[in-house]
Order: sequence, then structure tokens, then C-alpha cells
Amino acid sequence: MQIKFVLREAFKGLGRNLTMTIALVITTAISVALVVAGVLVSNMARETQEIYLERVEVMIQLDEEISNTDQDCSSAACVEVKELLEADDGVETVTYRSREDSYQRFVEVFQDTDPVLVEETSPDALPAALHVRLVNPTDTAPVDAVRDLPQVDTIVDQVEEVRSATDNLNSIRNATFLLAFVQAVAAIFLIANMVQIAAYNRSTEIGIMRMVGASRWITQAPFVLEAVVASFIGVVLAGLGVFAAKSTIVDSSLASLYQSQLLAPIRTSDIWVSWPLVGIAAILAAAITASVTLRAYVRK
Repeated sequence: MQIKFVLREAFKGLGRNLTMTIALVITTAISVALVVAGVLVSNMARETQEIYLERVEVMIQLDEEISNTDQDCSSAACVEVKELLEADDGVETVTYRSREDSYQRFVEVFQDTDPVLVEETSPDALPAALHVRLVNPTDTAPVDAVRDLPQVDTIVDQVEEVRSATDNLNSIRNATFLLAFVQAVAAIFLIANMVQIAAYNRSTEIGIMRMVGASRWITQAPFVLEAVVASFIGVVLAGLGVFAAKSTIVDSSLASLYQSQLLAPIRTSDIWVSWPLVGIAAILAAAITASVTLRAYVRK
């Protein structure tokens, strides 16, 4: 009987405060969706960095003399650099690429995406280089031994480019979490206002119930349940929105980047992991906010 009463009063309250209920549902849905999106972007940034680090190299560009005359790293100057690198335990592999090989690789990479650049780049524009794959891609200390050699022209550390790319994703994640926080604060204030208005509208009824011996739980539970139900609906809408956005917008927009492994894909399984956890946290926050608001209101 008590449970039936609580449920009946809670749903009546939702109907009485319909506009505020709708506002709470929408605010909760937006805040939960933003938090889930932030988690997904965070996962994407981490996995994208792992993809890049698996294939990242340090490129040691050699001087013009080696570039013009050495086809297979047989000159003394080139051998010196290669042997110093291979002697370090932090180096996994060292691959020599002549000027001609470097140009051919350049053409392969850019002929479809930027044919004008290929057309304007002469074969002698790219130097010969040693491509070094490190055991730990983030630790470039093994190349320090050759950094000051006269035949070494430039050292290109691709790890910095990886960090720059993932930093952009991290910035998006941080902005998403900030917006989610603002929405969450708005939702908390909406819950507090909704509970206070509902309690005020039923203050006479609650007073009579307390006079005849109704417990504090019975008189307060409907208000808490109102906030929980509204938040639950918002959580469900957030999940539907995230799944819909992934399948209709994100996947189609980023398909080419996924296929070329420039970005780690957002998986449906990631949503199934993050959305319920964020949703449960949102519902618990709604229940706690409603309960605390009621206690503060009753003391007044």
C-alpha cells in the first residue's frame, strides 16, 4: 500500500510540474550525453595515440653528400651513423632510405591526396634518411648519440606530431566535460527548485499526514522519486541520442579516417560501458539532491 501511494503521488507530481519536469529531462539528457561523449573522445584520443606510436619513427635526415652519392648506406659517413644507432639497446630497427627511395615514398603517400604538391616537388628535394624505430617511441634518447654528427642534417621526431594530434582531441574532450559540468549544475538547481515547489504545493497535505503518524520516508519519498524518474527518462534519451549520433553522423563522417587508421573508431561497446555508468551516477545525484533539498526545506 505504501509503495502504491509513493508511486501514485510521484507521478501526480510529475504531471503537476510538467514544464519543470520536461526542463529537467532535457537538461539531464544533455549533460549525460556530453559526459558520455567526453569519455568516448578520451578513449579515442588514447587509442589513436597507441595506433600512431605503433608505427612512429624518428627520421634522421642526412647531408647532401650522402644524399647525392650513397644509394645503400655504404659510405663511411652513413655507416658511422647507422652503427651508432644499432649499438643502442633502445633502438629496434634502423632502415636506410636513399634520396630516390624517399621521393618514391613521398609520391606514394601524396599522389592521390595532393597531386599538385607531388607535381611541384622535384626528386632532389628530399634527402636520404635513416628511419629509426625505437623500443619506446616516447623516449628519443637513443638518437642523441648521432645528433651532433656533421653528416646529420636534421632529426625529425614524429612523436611530437602524435602528441599535437592527440592534444587536439584532448582539448575537445575537456571542452565537452566543461559543458557537461555546466549542464549538470543546471540540472541540480532544477531538481532543487522542482522539489521545493512540489513540497510547497503539498505542504498542507504533508502536514496532515505527519499529524496522523505518517513516517518521514512516506512523506518525502514521492518527491525523491519524481526527481529520479525525470532523471531516468533523461538518461534514456541521452543514450538514444548518443547511439543515434554515432550511427548517423559520426561513423559516416569519420569513415575514411577510420579506414586509413588516422583515428581510432568509436565502438558501440564503449557506449554500452560508459552510458550506464554515467546514467547511474546521474540518477543517484538526482536522488541525493532531492533528499538534501527536502531536508533543508523542512527545517525552514
